[in-house]
Amino acid sequence: MRMKWSILILALCVALLAASPAWAGIRSRSWEFGPYLVFTDYDPDTEIDDDEGLGFRFGYNFTPLHEFEGAFSTVNTTDNVFGDIDVHTGEAMANYTFNFNFERNQPVIPYFTAGFGFLRIEVDATGLHDDEVEPFFDIGGGVRFLLSKTFNLRLDFRTILYEGDNDVLPSIDFYNNEFSIGVGWVLGPSRPQHRP
Repeated sequence: MRMKWSILILALCVALLAASPAWAGIRSRSWEFGPYLVFTDYDPDTEIDDDEGLGFRFGYNFTPLHEFEGAFSTVNTTDNVFGDIDVHTGEAMANYTFNFNFERNQPVIPYFTAGFGFLRIEVDATGLHDDEVEPFFDIGGGVRFLLSKTFNLRLDFRTILYEGDNDVLPSIDFYNNEFSIGVGWVLGPSRPQHRP
């Protein structure tokens, strides 16, 4: 059922993209923010079931090429061994994003991103409650589809690299893969301000 909803949302976004004209690209000194749906493929060694969650990102475009971005996301799932342990994960991250935005009015803008953050894992079952917070490094990329001067559709893929600390996860290296689809609104200068 979840996969059907994901496919329907993706089909709707593609239809909107096909029906909408592209406008100006990413602008210098502009702010961008928006929600996203994230699908997390957890490292098999975590024994956490893959699942969807929600997130919110915000960023500042210093130039059309360079952006600093923060994001928060949360996923509620279960263990994939017995299925009776509730698992809640939350992420907070800060990233540098390089936009491959080289032409004026470019309708599709690929990007590369890398940064760091913190992953909180909380487990809850009868007679069991524990959590841990781990620092992580993330690297990935994606593409923005500009649907108007201020609105875009964004597809993103990244890998999260971290190590357990023996509270919830063993003290070994892990990696999660994340795919997200979201929308963004851009606010800020559209042209240089000239004094009279």
